[in-house]
Amino acid sequence: MFVKIYAPNVHLFAFHLKDSNQPNLLWDKCNYLLSQKFGVTKPLEIEEHEGYRVDLLKNQTDDDVSLHFESTVYQNGTPLPIAGFATPLRIHDTYVLTLNLRRPEFDENQKKTNPVELNFLELLNPSGCLMPSEMGSSLSQTILLSVWYTPDKQWLPSKSPQNRQQLRRLADNCLREFIPNNYSCPNFNQEGQLFGSPIFEYGVPTHEEDYCHVLVWVYCESETSEKFVNNYNNFVNLFHFLNKTVAAYHRSRKVYQVIRHDYQEIETYLDDVFQKIPVDKTLNEAELQQFKQYLKDIPQKYLSYSQLIRDLDQYRLTIEINAQNYKREIRDIQSQLPTEDVSFLSSFFDEDCRLFIEQIQSDLGYFQHGAALLEKAMTAIQGRVEIEQAESDRTTQDLLHQKEESDKVRDRDLQTTIAMVGVGLGAAGIGASTAVYIIPQQPTKPISLPFTSNQLHPLTQSLLFSLFCGVVGVIIGGGLSYLIQNRSAITGRIFKFIRAGSSQTVVSPGSQQTLLQGEKQNK
Repeated sequence: MFVKIYAPNVHLFAFHLKDSNQPNLLWDKCNYLLSQKFGVTKPLEIEEHEGYRVDLLKNQTDDDVSLHFESTVYQNGTPLPIAGFATPLRIHDTYVLTLNLRRPEFDENQKKTNPVELNFLELLNPSGCLMPSEMGSSLSQTILLSVWYTPDKQWLPSKSPQNRQQLRRLADNCLREFIPNNYSCPNFNQEGQLFGSPIFEYGVPTHEEDYCHVLVWVYCESETSEKFVNNYNNFVNLFHFLNKTVAAYHRSRKVYQVIRHDYQEIETYLDDVFQKIPVDKTLNEAELQQFKQYLKDIPQKYLSYSQLIRDLDQYRLTIEINAQNYKREIRDIQSQLPTEDVSFLSSFFDEDCRLFIEQIQSDLGYFQHGAALLEKAMTAIQGRVEIEQAESDRTTQDLLHQKEESDKVRDRDLQTTIAMVGVGLGAAGIGASTAVYIIPQQPTKPISLPFTSNQLHPLTQSLLFSLFCGVVGVIIGGGLSYLIQNRSAITGRIFKFIRAGSSQTVVSPGSQQTLLQGEKQNK
């Protein structure tokens, strides 16, 4: 059973978006940790510069871009010196904090420090201050624990199955001691060999809840630490692209949940809409207005849903870009160490990144049907509304045409009535004017009561004559009005009658032959 370890190191690689709501979060967290947890009085000061990859330490030198510090922790009442450094930098749109806390290999007299018990690791993470939930960086983080088992840096062959099991138990115990009891330990993911020493990875990238990426690297060869230090910047870039990839995938899962919920709502909504569409009857006015409202609602749902699909596809693109950048960093490390096996690092690109992309592509293929459903529903409803609107417009036009015809008939009848009354009144006036010349006048003759005399009074005769003339005028006026209003139809009938009469007077060929024979006989 492993009891003590030599010169343990904790490397924190935290990543935070520059354009987030709290752009200075990493620097504030670092200053809090150094001052409150380790008693470091010198603060980390930042100075921004232009460029793609920029060191941000204020008052930095050409060969030193880190804030170095020393402190003391106490294990079972024994003071133990520790050292470390903090390096702030920016890679494109991401702020990066690399923080190192370690038990030095040599003391101030250049003598090897004594090995420490495993629970020393909890002193480098007091109250879980280095855990992802405490740091709160927007793109998560990676923690690398490196340990030597003996100060002589000697180890039994690590490829032996028995020794590999012991190494795995050592790594597991280091992780349990480093993470406080009130935090859950990440699940084991994989193990491998890197720079000649075994390395163990914890934290499964597909597990979104309480994701914590931790590497435990057990140094078995003296060259392992040297190669890691020489390629330190490559590892910073490597973990940067790894965490951006995993963060994009985790965010895509949140979008996936929203799309899934909206997709189910769309299916229910469309089922309800099409159940309300009567197939075998015409829509009434209320139903027509309801479907017009659907045509207003569906484009809004389509726009919102399409934006979610776009966001999901954007995360797929982000994963592809950062996965390629991750692969490029591996090639860079491999070019500097051509004899080293870096398959442990490549597994993230070969397995996890491929899984992320395939999963999102599968989601896109499934959920894009939701947008197609909305498009088809909108087209179907729009077609039905247009048909119903056309029929409604045609009915309205028929009613308007009937009203127009009715108005024409009423106007024509009114004109006829006016003409008849006018002609009748004119004729009656003429009759009254000419009655004095036709009927003998007897001004002195008294007017008798009705039915008391066999002879009408001249005045009565004049009135009756005028009334007769008025009636005749009404008849003549009505006839003339009818002829004027229907002159086109009457003219057509006359021409038709004339053509029919003309066709009857045409001599047939047989009749012509009979007439010719008769003329010959007469001769």
